[in-house]
Amino acid sequence: MTSTVLDVTVLLLCVSASVVALGAVGNDPAAAGPRAAEVADLVATETVTVTYASDEAPNGTRTIHATRAELVALVATERGGESEERAPRGTFESEALAAVKRGIGPRTRIDAEGGAGASDGAASESESGDPSTASVSSASIAVGSEPPRSADVTVAVIAHPVPNDSGETETVRIVIRRW
Repeated sequence: MTSTVLDVTVLLLCVSASVVALGAVGNDPAAAGPRAAEVADLVATETVTVTYASDEAPNGTRTIHATRAELVALVATERGGESEERAPRGTFESEALAAVKRGIGPRTRIDAEGGAGASDGAASESESGDPSTASVSSASIAVGSEPPRSADVTVAVIAHPVPNDSGETETVRIVIRRW
């Protein structure tokens, strides 16, 4: 009789402990991943390597080592130009944005504005209409999908300087949203 009471008591303690543990997991904001400030820190400091095809390079490829913020700023400020320049730039842009996307994880969106069209404030969707892919417009880029309207979103902003051809420094505004 005593062992049955003891067994039932231990069983009830185990069940109540598991209910408390499962309830805590569902309400933990850290379980969803890093907040926008943490992702912004990684974007601004973590260096990645991007290798892309280039006809001008001796071996047919070029490699760039830069932070994700530098890559985003380079793509955002190098918009426009002659159509002959666009084909080689397109390869760099797609590889750079893919490297940025690989490092930010799911449930993260990066929007950046720079260059001549920075005042329009719009980031476009890709030509396929899929907002989850990296996209590029005149001076704005977007990496990742839009957060759902009902999601709690944290936001961080990075102002990244980029020198231009005239020797002046442009500022690219990088907005990171995490939900």
